[in-house]
Parts: sequence; structure tokens; C-alpha cells
Amino acid sequence: MNNILSDTQPYLPKDFQGTENEEGQLSDQQKVKLVNLGMMTPMSNTLTYDFEQMTLDTSPKESEINNKYYANIDTINEQEENKCKLQKYQSFKITKEQIRKSPKHKTCQPQQTIPQLELGEQNLECQIDQQSPVTSSMNAQTLKFIKELWNSDKSETEYFNEMIDQKIPYLNQPIYSPLMDCHSPIYEPDIEMDLYITSLVDQVWGNQIVSRKLQKMIESGSNEQKELIVQKLERVTPQVEKDIFGNYVVQKIFECTNNKLQQRMFNKLKPHFYDLSKNTFGCRVMQKLIEYTYNRNDLQIIVLQQLQSNMRSLIYDVNGNYVIFKMLETFDKLKMEFMIPLIEESFNYMGQQIYGCKIIHKMIQQYSQQQIAKIIRLSVQNYNILSQTEYGNYVLQHILQYWIPSQEKTYLVQLVLQQFFQLSINKYASNTVERALEALGKLELISIMKWLLCRSPNQQYISNFVVLANHQYANYVIKKFLVLSDHNVLKYISDHLKQNQYEQTAIKSTVHGQRINSFLEKQIQN
Repeated sequence: MNNILSDTQPYLPKDFQGTENEEGQLSDQQKVKLVNLGMMTPMSNTLTYDFEQMTLDTSPKESEINNKYYANIDTINEQEENKCKLQKYQSFKITKEQIRKSPKHKTCQPQQTIPQLELGEQNLECQIDQQSPVTSSMNAQTLKFIKELWNSDKSETEYFNEMIDQKIPYLNQPIYSPLMDCHSPIYEPDIEMDLYITSLVDQVWGNQIVSRKLQKMIESGSNEQKELIVQKLERVTPQVEKDIFGNYVVQKIFECTNNKLQQRMFNKLKPHFYDLSKNTFGCRVMQKLIEYTYNRNDLQIIVLQQLQSNMRSLIYDVNGNYVIFKMLETFDKLKMEFMIPLIEESFNYMGQQIYGCKIIHKMIQQYSQQQIAKIIRLSVQNYNILSQTEYGNYVLQHILQYWIPSQEKTYLVQLVLQQFFQLSINKYASNTVERALEALGKLELISIMKWLLCRSPNQQYISNFVVLANHQYANYVIKKFLVLSDHNVLKYISDHLKQNQYEQTAIKSTVHGQRINSFLEKQIQN
């Protein structure tokens, strides 16, 4: 005892040096001052105190351990408190009556009388082990093991798995963690998957990566996962269908899920058919939904009931056109017959619009001559405008290529040939001229050849053939004419060029003319 105090005296302030009593012991007042200076903790460098200091700063701030298993971790804290209190009580020789119970854990302190300070550290550890049966398992090796784990960079999953593998006595109870193996009997896959899918659906807005995750789950996931996704998407309908990436998730439902889930989504979207049809991304969902109704008469009737009254509005909408075209492709033609009068009154607009001209094509293919006679007449009457527009020329091409021989078709061919030169040098109308040439017979092609070999009114010494062959658009018309002509016609044109050296030089002066001249020679050889 005296040796211990003598070691501390050189570091005491002057007020404390030489103030011990005759027995070499400090008075109560002096002990209080030493406590305030933090100099009455002889066990401050032990493993327990280091562990306490370490856990104050580096213990995990957040844990995914279930609250009902916190008692396992609280056991560690409880034994730490017991040891620290015993050290302080040992220093001050606190009597049995002065020891308080822990208000947090209701843990009673040891009932034996605490020995005097003369007990060494080994006797103190033995005394602690004898007084608490739980503390015996909390030996120095266990504390060292926990300290190493918490100081390491291991993840929470590795931390718990290693503690369980080491079979630490107070951790033998099953510990619940959402990161544990899903085969554990206490694992709840429905709750965890519900939370995960809810998080994905909440993040799908404008997020391509999350959208692909959900699509992958719909493609290869379990039935429970698919049902959860549908359930979560139903509460954000129709907003998710209008999202740039969310619409792909809904489309995948109509591709990869069972009929029950598809029917649920169909019913959820039913009040929003018109709204989705006019949306840039929603119209994609509508097209996929219409594909789902193939050979389902009852579902097709529901779609028509929702859209038929607004069909005129969809015709003039850039997105609604896609939906109408998909209906013409999928539904029975008798159900879509009501569209003919609407197309007739909107012909001038639809004929110059990309998907409008496709709708006209589809009507020409599906319906009889009597049903669409007015549409054909409108096309012939407006041939001059349609032929020179980007999409309108396809309407005329379709009539010339697929329409059955009729008075209207013959009249259209004659109109095109009357403006052969002007239409051939136009970027879009040249396509119409090519289709008109395909509708001609042998005698009519010979008449075209005679006109081509005549002198051009704009250039005195060059024929129409050379002028058109050198043009960037008209050369395609000349090439089509050579493909359709027989050997005698080709030979006659070749002889004409060879006899006129000026024309032969002119046709070789441009890249387009050189190609036509080479193609003509190959056709004659073949």
C-alpha cells in the first residue's frame, strides 16, 4: 500500500505531498481531490477499460439486428459496468450498503463484502468471476476477440457469421439479420422482398438501371415477385406508364407474366386508355396492351368502348396514330370499319403525316374496292401534292404497287407520265415515277424510250435520257427503266449513244451518268 502511494507522490501537486496520516493512508477529503484529478483508477490500463474506451467511439452507430436480440449485446455492456464499478468501489473501500443497483438492467451488485485495496489484481479477477456466473463466460479471450472484430474492416455480415462460427457462449442464440441466409427458419422473404420491390418502384422514375432490374425480375423472377411488382405498380398507375423508363416495366408485364396479372393490369389501365394513347411513352404501353388482346374479342370490345368516341382526336395526335395503326393490325377488320369515314375527312392531313400514311396503307390493304373507293379518288385528285411530299408519295406508291387494276389506277399512271420530267427530278416524286413505270406494259415502255431519246428543250444537243441520267434523283428513274426494258430497247439506246459522241461524252462527265452507262453495258451483256 505504501509503495503504491509512494509511486504517485512525485506527480502529486504540492498540496497533496506529505499530507498522508500516520498509518500512511489518505484522508477522505484527500481521496475526493484525487478522484477529481483522475488519479485513483489503478486498473485504468487493463483490457476492460480499453475495451470500454474503444466501444464509446467505434461501436457500430447503426445495426440491422432485430430489437428483440439487443439483450445479447447489452450483456456485454452490463459486464463492463460491473467491472468498472468494482474497480471504483475497490479504490474507495465502499461498503456493501453504499452499492447501488443498475437502474437500466436491474442488475444486483455482488452481495459479498468488497475486500480492501490490499488485494492484488489477480485476486480481484478471481473475485469477479466467482460473484457473477455470466461473467465467467466473458473472459479476456472473448473480450479480445470482440475487440479485434470491431477494429477490423469486416462487414456486418462477416462479423456475425464469424462470431457464430466461433460459438461464443452468449451468442449461441439465433440472431436475426436481413443479410442472413434466406434458408434460415426465421427469415421472412415476403417482407424483405416487399420492401426491396417497393424501393425499386419508388426509384424507377427516370432511372434506367432500376427499370432494367424490375424487367429482369419480371422475366426470370418467381410468381410471388411478379405479383408484388404488379401490386406496387398498380398504386402508381398511370404515372409510371408515362415515365421514360417506367413504361418498359409495364410492357414487360404484358409479355412475361401470367394471364391473371395481365388481366389485373389491364383493368387498372382501362380508365386511362385515352390519356395514355396521347402520351409519348404511354402510347407504347397501349400498343403492347392491344397486342395482348389478340384473339380476345371481349377485351377488344372494351378497348373500342374506351377509345371509339375519341378516335377523331387520336387521328390528329402524333402519338395516337401509333395506337390506331396497332388496332388495325390486331383487331378484326369488321370492328375497325367505322374508321373509313374518319379517314376520308382527314385524308389531306393523314396523307402527309408519317403514321397517317401508314394507316391509309393499311386501309387500302384490308378493305374492298367499294369500301375505300372514295379514299382512292382522293389520292388521285391530290396526286400532284402527295407525290412531292415526304410521306404522301408513299400513298401513291402503295396504290400503284398493290391496288388492283382499275380505272382509278390507270388514270393515276397517265397523270404521272404526263409530268414525267418534272416528277423525275424531284426527291420524293421520283419514287412515284418508278412505281408508275412498273405498272406499264411493253408497248408503253417503248413509248417512254422514244421520248427519252428526244432532244431536251433546255439543252439543244443532249437528249432527255442523258439529262436525267446525270441528275442526282432522276438517275434512279432511268435505272428502273433499264431494268424493266428488254434487250432490244437496251441495244437501241446503246447504239444511239455511240452514234452521238457529244452525248457519250456528256453522260460520262458526272458520277451518276457513269454509273448509268456502266449499268447499260452490263444489262446488254447479260
